[in-house]
Order: sequence, then C-alpha cells, then structure tokens
Amino acid sequence: MPKHFKKGVKREHHFLKGLEKPLEMIAAIPGVKKVIPGRIYASDSRGFEIKVSRETRTGLKLVAKSNGSVQDVFLVVDKADRERVWREIEKTVKEWERR
Repeated sequence: MPKHFKKGVKREHHFLKGLEKPLEMIAAIPGVKKVIPGRIYASDSRGFEIKVSRETRTGLKLVAKSNGSVQDVFLVVDKADRERVWREIEKTVKEWERR
C-alpha cells in the first residue's frame, strides 16, 4: 500500500469531523480496494450522514455530510463487487444511525 494509506484509507488530506472511523469500516468491507477522500465544500447540512451517490469508472462515489460541510469520497471497487459493496455500505450506515 502506498505511503499515504493506513487501514485502506488515503490520509494525505483532511477528513470531515467524525469521518475517519466510518471510512476505516468501509475500507474493511471485502471488495473495497481503496478509500480516497476527496474535496470538502461548504453546505447547509446538519448532522452526520454517509450515502452512496453513484457508480464511477473505478468504483463508487460516496457523499459524506457533517454539520455545514460535505466531502466526496471515492472507493476503488471491482465491477463484479460494486452492487454487493453498495448494499453492505447501506446496511452499515443504517446500523450507525441506530446508535
């Protein structure tokens, strides 16, 4: 794994507050090769939320929201595993919401 990766998550740039642990859990899902946090931008969002936005050429795109900010997160996932990984992320997110 390249030097900026730890527990499957790229750590070269910043994360939204509270996003690091959920990304490590997502990185542990079988089929997820890399988790790459993207751009952070301002928003009027409240609370904490992660959802799968869409499929990309190399995997999946997530959108994470946390109190006034939004961050894109890209997952590298083989085409054959994408649907299963998508479902697993949705299931994991529902478990977080119950806590």
